[in-house]
Amino acid sequence: MLKLKEKVMYGTTGVCVVESVEQKKIGREVKEYYVLKPVSQATSTVFLPADNEKLLAKVRNVLTADEVKGIISEISSLEDIWVENDAERRLKFNEIISSGDRKVGLVLLRTLHHRQAELSTKGKRLHIADERALKEAQRLIHDEFSIALDMKSDEIGPFLKTELCL
Repeated sequence: MLKLKEKVMYGTTGVCVVESVEQKKIGREVKEYYVLKPVSQATSTVFLPADNEKLLAKVRNVLTADEVKGIISEISSLEDIWVENDAERRLKFNEIISSGDRKVGLVLLRTLHHRQAELSTKGKRLHIADERALKEAQRLIHDEFSIALDMKSDEIGPFLKTELCL
């Protein structure tokens, strides 16, 4: 059961605050919903059915500062995740982002930064699908890490650049 005012990660929506629990009538049925407000999207609201186990499984606790630091220290030993085939790469990157695995998400972020730097030296840019994956991974990681580390979201990029040697 979610607690009011608790900050949680919800799927690819990102960090949300549990605002309230409401009864809503849809059709003939009255159901209980958790009302989630995404932190980075002030005008959005997510109504999460309290009885839907599949959707509730997408709710995770926000990492602690120690967990973030642990993940950062662990990924230095992991290889970048690059797939040469565009279609396969797009599927793989979407799968990683949707999984909610922060460690693999951070490796994806590092991979895309490395690829971006490599292409930049040749006067080229990332494919549009790779740019989208980069932005989505950044948004999710920056949102969560900023809360965990009590930093502003725009401070996370420089922090990760230093920590990950990007």
